[in-house]
Amino acid sequence: MLELHRLRVLRDVARLGSMSAAASALSYSQPAISHHIARLEAEAGTPLVVRHARGVRITEAGRVLVEHADSALAALSEADEKVAAIAGLRAGRVRLSAFPTAVSGFVPEALAALRRRAADVRVLLSEAEPADALAALRAGETDIAVAFDYAEARSDPDSRLRFVPLMRDPVVLAVRDDHPAAGTRPVRLADLAVEPWASGCRRCRDHLESRCRTAGFEPRVDFATDQYVAVQRLVACGVAVSALPDLAFACHSEPGVARVALPELGARRIYAAVSAGPRPPAVAAMLDELAAAADAHAPTAGPDAVGGDGR
Repeated sequence: MLELHRLRVLRDVARLGSMSAAASALSYSQPAISHHIARLEAEAGTPLVVRHARGVRITEAGRVLVEHADSALAALSEADEKVAAIAGLRAGRVRLSAFPTAVSGFVPEALAALRRRAADVRVLLSEAEPADALAALRAGETDIAVAFDYAEARSDPDSRLRFVPLMRDPVVLAVRDDHPAAGTRPVRLADLAVEPWASGCRRCRDHLESRCRTAGFEPRVDFATDQYVAVQRLVACGVAVSALPDLAFACHSEPGVARVALPELGARRIYAAVSAGPRPPAVAAMLDELAAAADAHAPTAGPDAVGGDGR
């Protein structure tokens, strides 16, 4: 019988690529990590890692074990939550991971609503980009992952997860308020082919590049930052144009920046992901409040947005 604790060690070695990195993440000594891996290999009856100069490589048998370890650890976490609730050890606990604009957008309203509804439920919130939040959910390290994707790069299907749609968040053109595109004349994405661009996270940049290629040009992305406030400041100072999800403006609206509704830029889908199977009461309640807050917070072009092409 393989020991779950050692499977957790193997999973972190696989994720981080070295014994020393796993030791640091788990607050163990490197010899302790090596000991756990050696014991696990003895239990499995086959090598699970191959050591090389830059760290370790997981064998095929190791990859299989890591895949099943994620499921086992997630199931154990769910069982722990249910047993604790039945035993009356706590009223409930929800671990929530969400991307930055959700954390500063609709998530606080959802947390406040849940506190009014169930004051004894404890919510632990961590900020994480979609890929990291979903990885934590699969590993049993979070209960709800609030994430997003775009039409050209949908999240991979996973029978272990269930997706709950929250909102459609349109991507709008952001330009300085005296930019020609901020006027009343209809604008197309191709009109901005020679402009310098400021872009956000890697996923948002990929979406922008995909849309610009469809419009017939490769965008010149001179500025890249995950901080949407910084992107708006770059636009307000007139050094770049940008494409931002409308929710970013609900969180912060920089003076001097005009939003232009441009259907060519598409939208992102915001959703909550949870593990498949029965949901503990606290998790179900948190999902309800996230859906309600997202619905109330669903961004529109807003009263100060310019129509753009196809308005």
